[in-house]
Amino acid sequence: MREDIDRTRLVQFLEELGRAYRRPARLYLCGGETLVWRGLRETTRDVDVAFNVDAADHHAWIRAIVALKDRLRVNVEEAQPSDFVPVPRGAEARAEFVGRFGAVDVFLCDPYSIAMAKLHRGAARDLADIKSLLDAEVLAPGTLSDLVEDTITTDPRPRIGFDPARVRRNLGAVLKT
Repeated sequence: MREDIDRTRLVQFLEELGRAYRRPARLYLCGGETLVWRGLRETTRDVDVAFNVDAADHHAWIRAIVALKDRLRVNVEEAQPSDFVPVPRGAEARAEFVGRFGAVDVFLCDPYSIAMAKLHRGAARDLADIKSLLDAEVLAPGTLSDLVEDTITTDPRPRIGFDPARVRRNLGAVLKT
């Protein structure tokens, strides 16, 4: 069984990844661990990541992640908001650089994209996370509303299970509190 991840364990994972994988890479933290990193939540169950590595180094990257996952008892999943929901335009530009660990540059995924995924899922914890991001002024209410509506109305790719009405309802509920 994997243990919950707090900020200390997250930093340990990143530092050890930087030592284990010595080639240039970009790692994007894409889920609840971004709230842990920001100090808005104590722990998370998983480290959701996206990454960019040279194609020739892909196997070495995966081996490094799997070895650390097993040794540190950290659940790491390759998952980003765009796997599940349409993401707002400009998402890449809103990724926040948080540091270099060895040759690995680490970023926090666009918080508006994370919010979109959480609004879609709509669990109580997800909505509380969005509220925390709003309270910490990581998200601006007007910008969140505008980006959600723009994304819902302009995304050309239909997504199985994506329910714009549910996203709008959840957004309304979060903004009212």
